[in-house]
Amino acid sequence: MIGFVVAPQNARPLYITGDTVWYAGVAEVARRFKPGLVMPFAGSAKTRGPFHLTMDANDVVETAHEFPDAVIVPVHHDGWAHFTQSGKDLEQTFAALGLASRLRLLEPGVATTIEFP
Repeated sequence: MIGFVVAPQNARPLYITGDTVWYAGVAEVARRFKPGLVMPFAGSAKTRGPFHLTMDANDVVETAHEFPDAVIVPVHHDGWAHFTQSGKDLEQTFAALGLASRLRLLEPGVATTIEFP
């Protein structure tokens, strides 16, 4: 499991999960750093066997709940054959759970500014 917390001067940190699934260490990042933007590696990547290499929609929802003040910007979820879920799956899940306002999906090749608290 690997992840990165980037803490710019005069701004809240951002957290990039890296290839991981939901586990207690993700919650520990929320407690220790209080990032305003979280970038989970999603897509529920399966490379071998029944195990996911990256977060599925449920993991991303758990992450959103653990970081209640953060904007959620999933990355690394579309474009490769080993992804079993897509950005659309995340969008539908967040909408069904009333969390759509916190989710920002990026478009490949489109520069995007994301405001976060």
